[in-house]
Amino acid sequence: MKDEGQLPRSMPHRKKPSISRTMFDPVSRVFNRLFSLLVPRDWSRSTLKDIMNHDDRQDELISTYIDCEIAKMSTTGVTAALIAGVISSGFDWYNADRTSWVTRAMWFSGLVLAVASVANSATHTAAFLRMKCDRNVNERFKQALGNDQTKDNHWHPHALTPYVLGGPTLHLKLAVMTFVIGLFFELWRAAVAADLSWKSDDLKIAFIATLVGAFVFVNYIFSVLTLVYNSMHITKKPKV
Repeated sequence: MKDEGQLPRSMPHRKKPSISRTMFDPVSRVFNRLFSLLVPRDWSRSTLKDIMNHDDRQDELISTYIDCEIAKMSTTGVTAALIAGVISSGFDWYNADRTSWVTRAMWFSGLVLAVASVANSATHTAAFLRMKCDRNVNERFKQALGNDQTKDNHWHPHALTPYVLGGPTLHLKLAVMTFVIGLFFELWRAAVAADLSWKSDDLKIAFIATLVGAFVFVNYIFSVLTLVYNSMHITKKPKV
């Protein structure tokens, strides 16, 4: 029976989070969510960690991963080359001499990003092909993408490995974004120059293009969240 004169046990003191942490944690989470739409880094790190420390089928898993990376880089390089061609042709069909400096700056930036994506894709493809032809492909793979300087004696991917592997894709997406932003800026600049009058064709063109752009953007976010973000959070079912 509990003694009535006994004082209640004091609850363990919990350190209150600092104001800066309370303020910046939501911002950090939002930034990580947005960045994961471009480069799914958590998913890549967990996949690489499982492959590097798998005992039974490590040879098969590493070979499959290298083949997938080569296929991804080849597709990214071809797509980036096509985007670079679209941006280059934009200077011809839209009368670049009369466009705003903002539009030309965005389009030139997109062209640089697309060319960088092609170059990075070719570099990564050559590196993985050279790695696959090595006699000690498993060790080369682990040393290139990870390190074993850990307390648990397990291989862990480098912190920047997902960013490096996702670099060509990131450049490609940014190239598309800069081209589209420059295009919409030019459309609305022409509409504003016409005093935003419905009698002007410039406002009608800008309005319809914006509706289509919003529809495409919503579908893009939906597809990325469905195929990429959800696959980063796999719910493990309990064993029966």
